[in-house]
Parts: sequence; structure tokens; C-alpha cells
Amino acid sequence: MLSLLALQPPVLLAFGLGAATLSFFVFSGAATTKDAPASGATMKKIFLKSPNADMNKVELEVKNVPIPRLKKGQVLVKVSAAPVNPSDYGVWITSEGGRAIGNEGSGVVVASGGGFVARRMVGKTVGFVAQETGSYGEYSVVDALKGCFPLSSAPVEDCASFFVNPFTVIAMIHTAQKIHKTNVFIHTAAASQLGQMMVKLCKTMDVKVVNLVRRREQVKLLKDLGAEIVVCQEDSDWEEQLKNLISKMKIKVAFDCIGGKMSGQLVSMLPPKSTTYVYGGLAKEPVGGVPIVDLIYRKKQVKGFLLTHWLLDGGILGTLSRVRFALKLVDDGLKKGGWAESQFVDCRPEEMQKEFLKMWNGGGFTGAKLRIRFD
Repeated sequence: MLSLLALQPPVLLAFGLGAATLSFFVFSGAATTKDAPASGATMKKIFLKSPNADMNKVELEVKNVPIPRLKKGQVLVKVSAAPVNPSDYGVWITSEGGRAIGNEGSGVVVASGGGFVARRMVGKTVGFVAQETGSYGEYSVVDALKGCFPLSSAPVEDCASFFVNPFTVIAMIHTAQKIHKTNVFIHTAAASQLGQMMVKLCKTMDVKVVNLVRRREQVKLLKDLGAEIVVCQEDSDWEEQLKNLISKMKIKVAFDCIGGKMSGQLVSMLPPKSTTYVYGGLAKEPVGGVPIVDLIYRKKQVKGFLLTHWLLDGGILGTLSRVRFALKLVDDGLKKGGWAESQFVDCRPEEMQKEFLKMWNGGGFTGAKLRIRFD
């Protein structure tokens, strides 16, 4: 997913440059800082040893591996922290064993393999995406043009979750406003870390969200963050509440993280020409219960929603505009008390799987996200 950010403009824009400007600069020499590792050094990195449909039987391992040599255009990030997102642990049950894991993280660029943009990154605090090579390691080799984003508003470790959740929140709001011409929508599983970001950002953008949560204690959590409307599934009449809100507020868009029968329930409740976007599968079962007559005669739609598709929609110019807009919002939102701030439970690499299973089998990830510290 994240490798599709292989478009040059994001980092160029962060430096205030355009693609044409780059062609006038020729820098081939490498650059390093005093924190760069010695030639031939090794690093700790987490790998998926054995996938399994039962999360409790998944095997992860921490290995010492050589730090790769940099090529021109690449940078070496000394990783401070990396989060464990659903998009991370989702692959533990589906991917082949032996692969490095982790999608995003944050750190400081300590070396470059040469090239104008790569040299300019040395010494900077960055968020990075590294789906192909894995972000769960003491160091990460990243293409400076494709997956490295200078950030400045928060301590380096607090930038670890800069991408997946915050960018997805922005993508959803943009989709509702620009595609559907509305400032109101439904969001399910709304007490998640992503949902909490949604509540905080929407308060600043005159956007109304109907937050659907599973437990009553989650109602207070969102209300304390400033949520105006929260519907709890523990209420016996939650469906009636939701139907009334849909009618009253003329809601025609929903973003569903649950899937299963919930997606079908939303389709049934929403009016003709409405759209239900499915972006998660907490129900662990296929989307179901979608009335055929709603799709055929009432022109209702069910669509998948993926951040990468939103970023790439509209071609390069559209991607340029969206990345620049989102990065500015996120960088400012990462600071203490900002809308993109995450709550974390920290662990060392060797403790990660144990701590993850404690949260997976216990209270879940609503209150905090697991963060691996490498600093």
C-alpha cells in the first residue's frame, strides 16, 4: 500500500521545490552525521517468522542484520519509534514468513547515499514510510523522494504515527466535502485512535460527525474530546437513534471500519444515492446484509476506501496538492494537544509481541497504540 507513494513531489514540496528545479542540481557525494553507523555495522530488526490466522500463534523474531549500503537518492534513518497499526498486524496473518515488518515510523536522517534531496535531508527529523523494507528496525533505508517527510512540530518519537491514521482522517473529510458536497457523515468504531483524531480535527473544520461506538465508556471518551453526537450500540434503540439522525441531518455518507453486517445495516438506513465506504474489517467477516433493491433501484453504493487510492486519484497534480495540504495539517497537528497526537504504550523491540498480545487479548487499542522504541 504505502509503496504507491512513489511519486517525487511530496518531499520536493516539503523543501519548496518543484520537479523541474531538481534537474538543475547535481550532487553525487554522500553525506553523514556523527550518529551514522560504522561501515559493516549491524542492527536489530523485527521479522515475521511464521504467519497464522490465530494472532496468538503468530511468530515474530528480532534478528541482527547488516545495515544496507545506501544508493544514490537514499537516506539512512536512525529510527526513534514505530507504531503498531491494524495495517501492520493485519499482514501477520496473511503474508509469507521471513519478511521484515512495519509500515511507518519516525527518526533522524543520519546519512545519505548522495543526490540533491537526499543530502538536504541529513540531520532532519522525519516521518517515513517503508512498507517494502519494514520500519521495525534500529535503522531504515528510505528513498528520499518516495517516503521521507520532514516534520518539525513535535518530538521525534511523537511523529511515529504521522501517516496512516492522520492522512486517512484527512482523506475521509476531503472525500465527504469534495466528492459528496457534504459536511456531515457517519463514522463507525469511532473510539479508535483514528476516530479520536477525526473528532478533534472535525471540530476545527465545521464538519459534523455521527460517531458510532460499541461501549458506553467510549461515549464519555469522545464527548470529552468535544464530540457532539455519539450513538452507542449498547443502547437497545441505537438503530432508531441512527435512523432519526440520518433523516434529521440528511446524511448520505458513512465510513465503516467494522464490515460484516454493519455495512449492510448502514446501507439499509441511508437514503437513496448514498455511499457507504468500508475501510476496515473489525467484524472479521465479509460485508453482508446489503439489500439488492437498494443497490439497483435506490442507487446506493458500497465502496472500499484506501488512503493510497485517495492520494493517487486525479493524477500527479492531484497527488501534489493532497500531500502538501495533508502534510501541513499533520505536522501542525502532531504537537502536544494537537488533533493528530496519539496516545502510546511504549515497548522495546524484544517485548513487542508480548505487549501486543496483552493488548490484543485484553482491553484492545482504544485508549492507546503500541509504539516500539528504538532510541
